[in-house]
Amino acid sequence: MDLDTFWYYTRWHHAANRRRYRAPATPRRLVDADPSDVEHYTNALPLTHGLGRVRGGDWDADQNRTPLRETDTYRGLRERFEDGRDWVDTALYAQAVDRFDDQPHVRGYESIEAFRETRLPYLDDLHDAIATEGYRANAAAAEATDDREAGHVPADADNPFETAYANRLEPLVVVARDGEFVWIEGYHRFAVADLLDLDAIPVQVLARHERWQRVRDAVARDGVDAADLPAGVAATHPDLADVVDD
Repeated sequence: MDLDTFWYYTRWHHAANRRRYRAPATPRRLVDADPSDVEHYTNALPLTHGLGRVRGGDWDADQNRTPLRETDTYRGLRERFEDGRDWVDTALYAQAVDRFDDQPHVRGYESIEAFRETRLPYLDDLHDAIATEGYRANAAAAEATDDREAGHVPADADNPFETAYANRLEPLVVVARDGEFVWIEGYHRFAVADLLDLDAIPVQVLARHERWQRVRDAVARDGVDAADLPAGVAATHPDLADVVDD
């Protein structure tokens, strides 16, 4: 998958959504997500079909969500950046070792040595850059041809996994029927932002549950005070801002 194809699918979904719904979101619109409010991630939807999809079904059900902070990746990053452990003593490193025992490549790397020498220093640099310079968004990624213009410098420019189209986007979320943001891509950036207690980072919405889209439509039609919002959802929900402003 290349970025041009990804944007083609994005345009297709937006055209379909405009025919079906009162308040379809502009698909490339950035939404501010507070990392501390995000509890789960999912891999229930494919990444390759563009932004802004509206999907019904049970893809947002509890059985398709995993607690973010219980994963080896998150625990390993916390052990590194909060506890000060050497990388080889973290859950993230142990996870990589286990994966290399079962498969020839992990994140495009051919050995645990290459992963240790290239990927892990990149994560150190990512953490330090965000801590000292603030979060650097990929907002120019849609048009940029140079990685630095796009806000993303890959860990290894010769590694197709590290240079894949998804790394040129913002972190991706899906919005469940109850309005919950569920993470789906950009996991390391999320974890670092969360560990650094950032108030919000820009994300892009890969998909919304159809029931949540109906909430957006109701807000657009009746106003946020009259719309029937899901329990716990405030009028200030980040994914209603564009509808309320209209």
